[in-house]
Amino acid sequence: MRFRRLLLGVLAAAAALVPAVPAQPAQAAPPPVRALTFNICGNVCRHGETVATSANIAYRIYHLRASVTMLQEVCYSQFLAVQARLAPFGYRATFAPATTGGQCDNHDTKHGRAFGVAIVARGAFDSRVVYRLPTPYGSAPEGRVVLGATVRLPGRTVFVVTTHTTASGPNLATQLNVLRRWLTPIAATSPVIFGGDLNSLPEDNALDGFYNAFTEANRSRVAPLPTFIPIPRKIDYLFGSPGFLTPVGVARAYTGYSDHCMYLGVFR
Repeated sequence: MRFRRLLLGVLAAAAALVPAVPAQPAQAAPPPVRALTFNICGNVCRHGETVATSANIAYRIYHLRASVTMLQEVCYSQFLAVQARLAPFGYRATFAPATTGGQCDNHDTKHGRAFGVAIVARGAFDSRVVYRLPTPYGSAPEGRVVLGATVRLPGRTVFVVTTHTTASGPNLATQLNVLRRWLTPIAATSPVIFGGDLNSLPEDNALDGFYNAFTEANRSRVAPLPTFIPIPRKIDYLFGSPGFLTPVGVARAYTGYSDHCMYLGVFR
């Protein structure tokens, strides 16, 4: 018994000398993702003009502190100018040509008057994909593509996707259906932001699948923030994958040179 008491005493003394395991600090939440989408109307509205257009877009991206920006109707020359202005601030950019813009600069032998969509991110690109959207119901006057990029942002990696669907008709529903079937399973297991000009109203049946599988930054499908200027209505969207990206606010800005507003959504 005496030996047991001595042993317990030694063990207690030894335990007192062992430093306590420090509590692990709670992991800080990553910074919010500030997602911006903007149809710049770079061919029709801006007639392909580059210097002033790119300067204003770059200025707004920087001062809105956009983590990722999705641009539609952008001439290749306008894209290059935006990219050059933002590169010194840690932004990277990628472009996908969809068609030819008649008033875009004839930039080089490879791109010519290329006109399409772009993603700008304040982070690194791990990979990117470009797919041409189908037009099974007759030839379309303007080609359409979808551009996706895996972007490493502070604290998280997000698959960012943008497109500009056809304006109307049966090809529009087909394109939206293809996009939904592609993105829905990805969004179920990882962070996805899908944004752009979808040429559709929130109440359109073709958007049901997106509203079911994603959370739109504006949240309200009944009284949304209009993004198109000539006829005030919402046709620009920012969808985030639920469980990974929660919308906490939206804003819009008129630029004076496009028929669309800049549309900003913040996700945490």
